[in-house]
Amino acid sequence: MIKKMKVFSLGLGLIGFALMAPQLVGAKAQGPCVDCHTMHNSQDGVAIVAAGPQGALVNRSGGCVGCHTGANSGGNIPYVFSTTATYGTNTLAGGNFRWVVAGDDTTGHNVVGLNSADLVLGETPPGWNPAFNANTELNGGGATWAVQLTCAGTNGCHGIHDDGGSVDDFTAISGSHHADDSAIDGSTAAKSFRFLYGIIGYEDSDWEYTNSATDHNQYYGYDRTNDTPPAALSEGAKSINYLCAECHGDFHSGAADDKGADTDNTAGSAWLRHPTDYDMNNLPGTEYSNYGTDGTYLPLVPVATNRTAALAAPVSDVNATAGDAIVNCISCHRAHGSPYADLLRWDYDTCEAGSDDPACGCFSCHTTKDAG
Repeated sequence: MIKKMKVFSLGLGLIGFALMAPQLVGAKAQGPCVDCHTMHNSQDGVAIVAAGPQGALVNRSGGCVGCHTGANSGGNIPYVFSTTATYGTNTLAGGNFRWVVAGDDTTGHNVVGLNSADLVLGETPPGWNPAFNANTELNGGGATWAVQLTCAGTNGCHGIHDDGGSVDDFTAISGSHHADDSAIDGSTAAKSFRFLYGIIGYEDSDWEYTNSATDHNQYYGYDRTNDTPPAALSEGAKSINYLCAECHGDFHSGAADDKGADTDNTAGSAWLRHPTDYDMNNLPGTEYSNYGTDGTYLPLVPVATNRTAALAAPVSDVNATAGDAIVNCISCHRAHGSPYADLLRWDYDTCEAGSDDPACGCFSCHTTKDAG
C-alpha cells in the first residue's frame, strides 16, 4: 500500500520528491510548493513534465507511483518501488513492488502504472466478495472487475472508494496530505491509517524503515466471534484485516466458501483456513499463547491489538493482555510485495518443521513446531 507522507508542500493530492528538508507541523505537509507542484507545466518554453499536465498539478508523471518511486534511506518520503530495493534493508512495512514489476506476478499486487494485470488471476481479486462494503464499496459492487487494481479510489486500496461515481487516485485522497491527522479515527481518508479509509492504527514515523519491538506500526485487529461481514462504523470494519477483506472477502469471511464436504463453518475452526481476526490469547497454555516464545512483538510477524487505547503507541508485550495477539493478513503477507511467492514476508519453501530457523515466521506463532 502506498502509505501516508508526513512531509512536503501545499496543494492537493499526492506530492513528490522534496528538494529541501520540509518542516513538520503535526502531520501536515510543509515546505516549498515547487518541490511537488507546478502551476502551468511550462518554464522557458519547456515542459516541466514531458508527459503533459498531471493531476493535482504534481510535477512528476506516473501518479502515485511517480511520486513514490525511489530508494529509501530513512528520509521523509515513503518509497514503495525501487529497482534497487533490498528486502529487509531499504524496504518499508508494506514491502516493495520491485519483484512483481520484474515479472513474477506472485510476488506483489499488479497495480496500474507499474505492470499489467496478473496473467493468471486477471483483474478480479481472488476471493472478491462485494458484501464487504462497510467503508464504501469497491468496484461499484460489481460481481467482477473490468479494470485493473489502482493505488487509490474506486478500484484501489487508499482513500475513498465511492462518492456516487468513479473515483480516481487523486480525487480519492484529495487534500489528505495537508490535513490534520493527529487523531486516526477512520472518519476521513486523511484520518485513516495510511489513508486507508475507515481503518485505524498507530503509524510508525518512518514506515518501519527502522523497527524493533518498540518501534513499529501498531495494527488494529478485531477478535471475531462469527463470520458475518462487519457493518459500517463497527469496530470490525476498522481493522487492518477488513482492509484486505474489501478485496478478498471470501478469504476473510469463513462461511461456506469452497469447503466441500466440511460442515464446520465457524471462524475458529483450525482446519478451514488460516485464522484472521483471531486473538491467540484465547488459547491459553498452547503453542499459540507463546507468540515469539516470550511474547515480545516481532516486526517480521506483526500481530494486531483490539485495544484502541493501545494505538497511541506500539504494543511490545503482546501476550500480557487479551486482545494484543490478533492474527491478521499482514502477519504473513506484505501489502505491496516481497521477493517471495504470494507476497509472503519470508520464504515459506525453506521452512522446515523441527528446525531452528528464526527467518521462518511460521514458528513465531507455531512455537512448538521448530527445534526449540
